[in-house]
Amino acid sequence: MSDHIKGSDHIKGSNHIKGSNYVEGFNHIERQLTLSDPQTASLKVAFASADHKRVDQHFGSCEALLVYGVEPERAELLQVTEFRIEQGHSLAKLESRMEVIHDCFAVFCVAVGESVFRQLLAAGIRAIRVEAGTPISQLIRQLQLQWPAASRQAAPERKSRNRDPDRIQALEHSSWDEE
Repeated sequence: MSDHIKGSDHIKGSNHIKGSNYVEGFNHIERQLTLSDPQTASLKVAFASADHKRVDQHFGSCEALLVYGVEPERAELLQVTEFRIEQGHSLAKLESRMEVIHDCFAVFCVAVGESVFRQLLAAGIRAIRVEAGTPISQLIRQLQLQWPAASRQAAPERKSRNRDPDRIQALEHSSWDEE
């Protein structure tokens, strides 16, 4: 599976991180790394993960959100956002997480509160609860396997048939017997 997913093992300590302390406007975002142009992905999904390999976090209090671009035959890590850990519920905390995934189809997490679940749904984002420790690569592969078959593979070439070039004219002049 690792050959289908690019960019998942070298996130922490990267010198390509935007902002040294926080992302402007969201003072509880610790660091944000953008690896690729997020607009090029056909399906964007997010994962709540502390170790960047498995889904192991509650959406509202996650340490990090990883955004992947998924296509039928490949997946690419587009963005990693790490958050300052704050106890309790806070509208600002939720808003920053919602902003990070605003253009995602879904977010995979261990848990999500009912109110936040409804807010995500209203924003067009599906919150998908999974078992703690579920590998991100496994979830991506499951998404790829659900892709419509027509999109996953190029249309097979049609075999040329030996057809009579006058077959259409013959049909036009034939009679149909209705019973």
